[in-house]
Amino acid sequence: MKSFKSRLAALCILFCMSSAGLSAAVFDYVQPFSLNPVNESIELSIGGLLSGSALVCDKFLHLKTNEYNLEDWNKSDIATLEQVFMNPYSKPLHIVGTGTMILGMATPAIFAIMPSNEWLTVGTMYLETMLIANGIKEWTKLLVYRARPYMYFDGYPEDKLEDGDWNCSFPSGHTTMAFAGAAFTTMVFCQCFPDSNWKYAVAGASFGIAAVTGALRMASGNHFLTDVLVGAVLGTACGFAVPYMHTKNFYGKFETKSGKGSASVTPSGLVLSINF
Repeated sequence: MKSFKSRLAALCILFCMSSAGLSAAVFDYVQPFSLNPVNESIELSIGGLLSGSALVCDKFLHLKTNEYNLEDWNKSDIATLEQVFMNPYSKPLHIVGTGTMILGMATPAIFAIMPSNEWLTVGTMYLETMLIANGIKEWTKLLVYRARPYMYFDGYPEDKLEDGDWNCSFPSGHTTMAFAGAAFTTMVFCQCFPDSNWKYAVAGASFGIAAVTGALRMASGNHFLTDVLVGAVLGTACGFAVPYMHTKNFYGKFETKSGKGSASVTPSGLVLSINF
């Protein structure tokens, strides 16, 4: 375990060093994103409300009732394709998968290469992305009752029975957050450095880490294939959508076009004309 933590720390340091190195290689920076008080108020409120309410309903109100019945876990009742990827619980793989999720969520650290006056914009967008993605996946977990794959095998973690986590398989939260980070990093980098030769490497590395996270969640017995696929779609959608809603193209759709007005006097009276 100590070896894994050391390797994870080394990967983070290497990633940050590579980010610093990119600053010398990328010169075509453009500024496609901007903050808007109304937009930020709406997105932060939605994200905060979703995540906050899910936390309260789960930890304090105990909205979800989790009734454990050993007779319910019959592997033959699971779809054949899902069975192929089912595994018993593995704590080491669980820990490694959590590590890759954290690494995936840290990929936006590469934007340290940007001018410092852009950090607030990028940081705000990323906070909104994480809050919205987390809120949606947490509410989905609360509303959907699905036992984790490890419940169909011997040796499942008994501590998960007490907190009800065993019944929150859908969707994969680790995968959701990892893909949200990957999509955000890819979207922002490609928009800010459209001509950079590094954009394919950044996208590949970011989504590669996210994909490994999803695979580890299945290998550790925590999730079914469909849990991971839905988590990947959800995270990717949030990671792309939030930055897009900060672009000039998006704002342009809601801007009120200024009209030109004129007035004239005719025999029949005063005529006002406004052109849009």
